[in-house]
Amino acid sequence: MQRADGAALLRTGRRALERADWESARSAYSAALGAGAGVADARDGLAQAQWFLGRVAEAIALREQAFEEHVRAGRCAEAARCAVWVAHQHLLGGHAAAARGWLARAERALADAAPCAGHGWVAVERARQAATVADQAAAASAALAVARTTGDADLEVLAISLLGRAEVRAGRREPGLLLLEEAMAAATAGQARDVHTLGEAYCNLVLGCAGAGEWTRADEWCAHVEAFARDRAIAPLFGACRTVHAELLLAGGRWAAAEQALQDALAARSPDLPEVSAPTVAALAELRVQQDRLADAEQLLAGRAEHPAVLRALALLRLAGGRPRQAVTLLERGLRAAPDDAVVTGGLLSPLVHARLALADLPGARRAAAELAALGEATGIRLLAARAQLAASAVELAAGRAGEAAEPARRALRGFTALHMPFDAALARLALARAVAPADGGTARDEAAAALTAFRELGAARAAEAAAAVLRECTDADRHRVPGGLSAREEEVLALVARGLSNAGIARALVISEKTAGHHVSHILAKLGARNRAEAAALAVRRQQPAG
Repeated sequence: MQRADGAALLRTGRRALERADWESARSAYSAALGAGAGVADARDGLAQAQWFLGRVAEAIALREQAFEEHVRAGRCAEAARCAVWVAHQHLLGGHAAAARGWLARAERALADAAPCAGHGWVAVERARQAATVADQAAAASAALAVARTTGDADLEVLAISLLGRAEVRAGRREPGLLLLEEAMAAATAGQARDVHTLGEAYCNLVLGCAGAGEWTRADEWCAHVEAFARDRAIAPLFGACRTVHAELLLAGGRWAAAEQALQDALAARSPDLPEVSAPTVAALAELRVQQDRLADAEQLLAGRAEHPAVLRALALLRLAGGRPRQAVTLLERGLRAAPDDAVVTGGLLSPLVHARLALADLPGARRAAAELAALGEATGIRLLAARAQLAASAVELAAGRAGEAAEPARRALRGFTALHMPFDAALARLALARAVAPADGGTARDEAAAALTAFRELGAARAAEAAAAVLRECTDADRHRVPGGLSAREEEVLALVARGLSNAGIARALVISEKTAGHHVSHILAKLGARNRAEAAALAVRRQQPAG
């Protein structure tokens, strides 16, 4: 009778887990454990209930014991799944050595076992712990093969989501997004029943979309995932999803709502899972930098983890604080740690261009911008392509080649506008204002004013200050423009044209590049309505003659 009651308690516990009734699951599994029924399964189920109730350390200890009991009972697949879960918790807790140790224990449990789903779960953990994106994709593919052979639906959904995220990170945007959406469709159709599996699959989807700058796709799923997390009171998943949602809000220019979302995510974070909260801290720190609240950003990043998002945020803080050399060191460290991760690399290369420019390292900035451009072209990730155009414009401006900076600034503006990213679009407008200022002060003034308005509406204090400075320069230049529509610089060039100087001669006389001299000449011809240099020279002579 006791055994029958124990079996019933185990079934009650399983059903409670599936409907996210954590307290009922805890009660049922505790009773089953007390009755001595299915000790390993009871301890395993109790561990899961305790985890969802926020008792992470207790849950890990229980599942470690369950692993030993599964091993003694010869249940290698169950033992492997327990060990993999424990390894993943240690990984999220920032204990990489312990995570590797538990992965090794899972592999040992399966050493002499016939092929089973446990081999697929071990492959899942290899994917999570992979040092490179290529290794992650290979391990996820192996897990998927096992899932389809054994018919393990939970394993299949998780493996597809891991593979999809790896494909996006590797720069294979469309195949990766299709895999992520396949996993999501299977999950929402009820193919997977384990709540842990569903939660991780959902996270992989929204993180993969957000990483590729696919804000519309990410937004489409975010509300669903948040509802899933809230209905089941899964605080860690809720925190992770709020962070992704905040990134969508930041990109879309809804900074006040993003700030609240990030603060909610931090309030929901578990101290036992620092890897989950690292992106949240980094996103809020980046926002504080843009708000010119550098001390607040410094406090957030104190005791930072070696996470790419944290390294980027800290580099932006150092750059804002006038310490570009430290910014370069941090960004290059992040790049070395993620050699084949296109998403991470793109996020680090963009600020690296500006840090190099702040050090007056024009060749280094140009190399970083070229690498970013190649990455955007190879991956088809529109966010990377727009960032590359903005970086190219910044490099040309720093080189004193305003004419060459205008077109990439326009392309960046089109790209960020299409992605519905008003802050970045305003940065592109500001670059465009700087680029066209020498030839077209009116347009420059309009673009700088539009950028300033956008920055002020967002609360981007640092960028607003820069835009105000450019607008003042444009206004001052207008005051010094001479009659006839030519700027003071263009009048200088026209005088040299009238003396018969070539573009090369003008460049030497004014200490500018020959290409810039050519742009000035082209603008002068257009403004004067002259067909060639000879007509422009004749007009210049007539303008110097007294009237009447």
